[in-house]
Amino acid sequence: MMPAQSRIDAGIWSVPGYSIVIEYSRPVLKGILKHTVEGFDAYLAGGYEVGGVLFGEHSGNVVRIQAFRPFPLEPPRPTFVISEADGNRLTDLMQRSRRDAELASMEVVGWYHSHTRSEIFLSESDTEIYDRYFPEPWQVAMVLRPSTDEPISIGFFFREDDGFIRTDQSYKEFAADSPTARPIHRPEPPWVAGPSGEVEEFIPPAPAAEPEPEPEVRYEPAAEPAPASRRSVILAWSFFVIALFALAGSAYNYLVLDQPTEPLGLTLAPSGSELVVRWTPSNPVFREAADATLLITDGRNRVSVPLLNRKTPFHSYKPQTDRVDVRLLLKLSWGRTRTDAATYLRHPDIGKPSPELAQARANLAKAEAEAAAVRSEVSDQAAENARIQNRMDEIQHLRKQLAEARKPKTLVLPPARERRPAAAKDLPSAPEIAVRGAVPLPPQADLQLRPPVEAPKPAAAPPPPPVAVRPAATAPAVVTPKPVPAAPVFPTAAPVTSGSGRILWTGDLPKGATLQIDGRQASRGFVNSELPASSRIGAYPAELTNDGLKVYTGNPRYAQAPRVEPASAANGWQKTQYVYDPKALRDLIVEQMPGQQDPRKLVLRAGRRLSVIVIEWQVPTP
Repeated sequence: MMPAQSRIDAGIWSVPGYSIVIEYSRPVLKGILKHTVEGFDAYLAGGYEVGGVLFGEHSGNVVRIQAFRPFPLEPPRPTFVISEADGNRLTDLMQRSRRDAELASMEVVGWYHSHTRSEIFLSESDTEIYDRYFPEPWQVAMVLRPSTDEPISIGFFFREDDGFIRTDQSYKEFAADSPTARPIHRPEPPWVAGPSGEVEEFIPPAPAAEPEPEPEVRYEPAAEPAPASRRSVILAWSFFVIALFALAGSAYNYLVLDQPTEPLGLTLAPSGSELVVRWTPSNPVFREAADATLLITDGRNRVSVPLLNRKTPFHSYKPQTDRVDVRLLLKLSWGRTRTDAATYLRHPDIGKPSPELAQARANLAKAEAEAAAVRSEVSDQAAENARIQNRMDEIQHLRKQLAEARKPKTLVLPPARERRPAAAKDLPSAPEIAVRGAVPLPPQADLQLRPPVEAPKPAAAPPPPPVAVRPAATAPAVVTPKPVPAAPVFPTAAPVTSGSGRILWTGDLPKGATLQIDGRQASRGFVNSELPASSRIGAYPAELTNDGLKVYTGNPRYAQAPRVEPASAANGWQKTQYVYDPKALRDLIVEQMPGQQDPRKLVLRAGRRLSVIVIEWQVPTP
């Protein structure tokens, strides 16, 4: 028996309808979250994806996570993809864990890694790592999705009894707060990132330059002192030259440097989301300056902008904080400099909408909500009209079958001298299943042995005389019997034992409400087919648009191009388009899957108001 773990410092993850139970230590989860956030905050555009090994114990369908060991990639990479060398180090890490005193009584129960630029799912490389290094049926995979301003999303993946792994999304996700303070500024990454954050090309950071060796200092032997008379002459001339230079410098400072000059005219002015820095290029000091530079201090960011084209009297800069200090530095001749400085302070009310604009936005939001409600009602009515139209088509089809069944049949009898009962095997076989609503004919053997039976007439009218059948000597007589009324026979569908299919639910499911489907019965709305017993379920939210039915899925193979299906009976005669939108999947939550106690029962909960749900089912081959 596995020792019981305290519920105070442990969390439990389970899925309704499945026997898997995962217990994780909260201190261990906090350490994994800290490792994930450190990799995410390393750079902009997602930082590094990190991973590691989970240790603990298992008993039956219960897996307990009690420790972890991070596994760094060498060199660090923005995506968690293991090379051959990394794979050897990962195998060595799991083998060395047996000699660790803390992990001596534990075993490898799975692994974890983060997705910083995509949702929670197992990619092809993730599935390859899972199958290659963690092949045991009870070993699990943990995927974490950090965010800048939202809690960290977490999901588990596991192998079902038949070895199936759902990779497009986790059966159940939960959120956890970040355990550390997030940095205000993150440096640019040493790689190229696409517009959506994906890594297009990895550029490894350049190795740090080795410090140059300090020059060797050699001390020359001191020269012998000069005679006293010669030394006095040298000192006198030295004082004379120094006094001459001081006099010339004073004259230049008075005549040139101390002359009044025009200001550089450095000003800062906001323009939208940018800050425009201007100066006065007509100042004569610009013509004398050998170099001009703008020094911008924005919080912790310091930018140096050389002014190569001095005729352009402005420079645009996008502020990152509420205070920006700008200094214009001009280097003149004789080591002189001229500077000018200005400071920009962003007012807290700048950028806030006016009351009129706020009211207009509120009115717009209200109008959009009313329009959404109207669209929902229209979609509900369209779904109801589609259901009624399908029912009318079924009734029309049954009427046609009933008309075909009521057509008189032609029966050929042999001459009177050769008339004898015919064996049933000599006649055409009767249909095995009667069409719904059709009136079946009596067995043809009875039609041959007995005269046709007239339909009952009202009591007031006398019955017509019987019609005598006189067979001809040369040709058989033709008798047209009338159909005998009988109870309709309905076909009985055989239970589904294997295969897959799709169910379309239509109705009105408000936000937070639950929907129960038991076979062909739904707690609200309508379903167009029956849910087989003990089936594997995939539920997706959908919408009815002017172009047909739009289904939202988390399968990454539809990220590049949506999948389009023509109208058919399986999708309610609606053109169907599968769109990759993992965030929309959060609007539909599976509360209960079909299990042993309720093999046909499925319980769903809506994260927003839904009118159409597509349910895909699969019954494994016994």
